[in-house]
Amino acid sequence: MLIFEPRQGAEAEMDRVLRSARRRADAAGWHCWAYRNEIATSEITLFLEGPVTAGPQPPIFGTEIQDLRSLSARFEPVRSLTEYPIAIEEPTA
Repeated sequence: MLIFEPRQGAEAEMDRVLRSARRRADAAGWHCWAYRNEIATSEITLFLEGPVTAGPQPPIFGTEIQDLRSLSARFEPVRSLTEYPIAIEEPTA
């Protein structure tokens, strides 16, 4: 997952890059989509879901991630909640 904000004036190019990323992900069997934050409307989150297979995965994207970074005023890679060890602890009485 990535969170980023397009630089002013870069919105059209950002849209082109996001569409390219989606096409590449779809072709590789992954699902890729972007969501615009309803509260901070300049913020976009890019999500990627796909098949989980053992062993190394081939690259999904070409230059799309680098292009998004260069078109962004703010760019943050974010770890998914599934990457963190989440344990449900029972309350002690």
